This record gives sequence, structure tokens and C-alpha cells, in this order.
Amino acid sequence: KARKAIAYEIFLKENGYNAIVTCGGIQSNHNRAMALMCARNGWKCHLCIQGDKEHFFREKGNALLDRLSGAECELIKPEDTAEAMDRAMAHLRSDGYNPYYVIGGGHNLPGGTCFVDAVIELKRQCDREYYKPDYLFLASGTGSTQAGIVVGLDLVGWGDVKCIGISVARQQERGKQVIAEFANLLANHYGLQKDYSDRIFFNTDYLYGGYERYTPEMKEYLDQITTKTGLVFSTTYSGKGFYGMMQEIEKYHLQDKKIVFWHTGGLMNVMK
Repeated sequence: KARKAIAYEIFLKENGYNAIVTCGGIQSNHNRAMALMCARNGWKCHLCIQGDKEHFFREKGNALLDRLSGAECELIKPEDTAEAMDRAMAHLRSDGYNPYYVIGGGHNLPGGTCFVDAVIELKRQCDREYYKPDYLFLASGTGSTQAGIVVGLDLVGWGDVKCIGISVARQQERGKQVIAEFANLLANHYGLQKDYSDRIFFNTDYLYGGYERYTPEMKEYLDQITTKTGLVFSTTYSGKGFYGMMQEIEKYHLQDKKIVFWHTGGLMNVMK
């Protein structure tokens, strides 16, 4: 999310925006990153936070940083998100600001192009080690990260690398559709003649009931990984992706394959 926030920062400056409206859950890494980015630029930030007000003000982690950032935090029901964001945009405009509507999770063009750039960076690093992965796994939520990566893989000539998103919230049909649509948008931006409708691998076997849900076995496994390696994973995002990947490696006997796990962060989710 920090990578996306930097991409939005550049975009907002280049286009003369001085405020944003965005949305996410109480422990949204996206909200936190965008709020802090706005704070360092002196921009207005309105967060439409999907959750209970008392719960939000009791939580630490990302919720605490949202409050400290000075962002306006509006607690809403998930089904009221679009209406609340439109209302906030209108209010900021009436106050003389030039706000930008940031789709949850960073699902606008800057949130995708920055991960195309990230794949170019990965390719450069791998080339130095004469390494090319067979598989790339990541935790997949709103889908802009996975869309950016799959388009980036095609752009660098790694279209045969299988990118597998482990869903942290969405079901199969909706998840694949959103990623494919955004990947098609990105491909068009780069002049790629590609249709990603049937090229998105989105695994929903490790949802365990949905967003922020997990099993005791998964939690114990991730805690052991941290103890043994120093790598930190949250059960909400990156940990669900990592655990899912390790299960898939065992299930499909991928131990001899070259595999990259794209760690998308989530330290604040561990500290909530």
C-alpha cells in the first residue's frame, strides 16, 4: 500500500488535486497509507470506513494511525459506501478543494501502473541472479495489485509465469471478474492487445468464511514462521496468501518449482 500511496502522490501532484476521498475497513492498510500520504502533503483526506464507530475508536494498528493522520473518519455501513463517498466529494468541492475519488484498495490507474513498475523492478533483480520464477503467489483483495502484476509479467516477457492470487475476501466469480477488467484497462493503457478474462488465477480455497476470518491452524503456522524467520504475516492479508501458497505447494507437489511470494505487508494488522 505504501507503493500505491507514492504512485497516487505523484499522480495527485501532477494533476493539481489537493484532497482525496477513499474507503476501506477499520484495519485497512490502504486507508492508513493514503491518510498518512495526505498528511505529509497537507492535503485533505476523507475516509469512508466500513465498520462500527465504537470498534474503530477502540482499535489500534491502522485505525490508530488513521486517527492520528488528521483524516476525516466517517464510519459507515458497507452498503452505503458509494453514497457516502459521493457525498464527501461534493462536500469537499463546495469547500473549494479539488478532490480525487480513490476507489477502495487503490483500484484506479495509478494503483495498477505502480505494480507494473514493480514487476519491471523484480525482473531486473532476477536477471542479476539468472533467476526466473515458474509461479508467483500473492494475497489478492480488491485486485489492482494482481492485475498490475499479470500485465507487468506480459510486458517484461514473462507471460508464462503463473500468477496466483489467494483471495482474502472475495468469492471466485466476482474476484476474477474485477481483476480481469482492471487488467484489460491496464493492458490498453500500455498498448497491449490482451484479454485477461480467462487468464486470471484466483484461488478461494483459503477464505475460511471471508474477510479477516482464519483458522487456529493457520494462525499457529504463521506465528511459527515469524519465530523461525523473522518474517511477519497478518492473518487478514499477506498471511492468508502465504499459508494458501504453502498448502498449494504441498497439494500439487510444486517443491521443485521456482516460486516467488509477493509479500504485500500487513504489519499494522498484527498490532491491532
